[in-house]
Amino acid sequence: MNSIDDMAVLSELKQGNIKAYQYFFLKYYKPLCLKAHTMLGNMRRAQDLVQHTFIRIWEQRLYLDIQQSVGGFLYQQVHLDCVEQLKKDPKSQAGDEKHLPQANEQTNTNGTNENEQQELRKQVISELDGLPADKLEQALKDLRVIRYS
Repeated sequence: MNSIDDMAVLSELKQGNIKAYQYFFLKYYKPLCLKAHTMLGNMRRAQDLVQHTFIRIWEQRLYLDIQQSVGGFLYQQVHLDCVEQLKKDPKSQAGDEKHLPQANEQTNTNGTNENEQQELRKQVISELDGLPADKLEQALKDLRVIRYS
């Protein structure tokens, strides 16, 4: 779906339609978890944070403030929540060396070791972070197609 669809669904959300809220949760949950994971270095914490962000947006009715990009708003909220989380618990911050697998780890079935996979993930995330919202959305769609083909 494109941003025009998002704006139509956002209009429904602003009228209190819970299905519209569910639509945004289902559409953005996984990419937001990826964003939070890059900042927090822990997928479980990232998933919890994204869920709490969605709950906060619903309870505080922050969706009423969205004027343009729903995805951009959600990414901004997750980013701010991650920064806040890291301020509260700076020891848990994802440092590059701290979260890299050890050099002696086993090679995976696809022939790459964990270090190579981690470096590849960092490169992909870095590239995705630099994309404008519409290009990011298309890239994520393409990645889903590749992953499930």
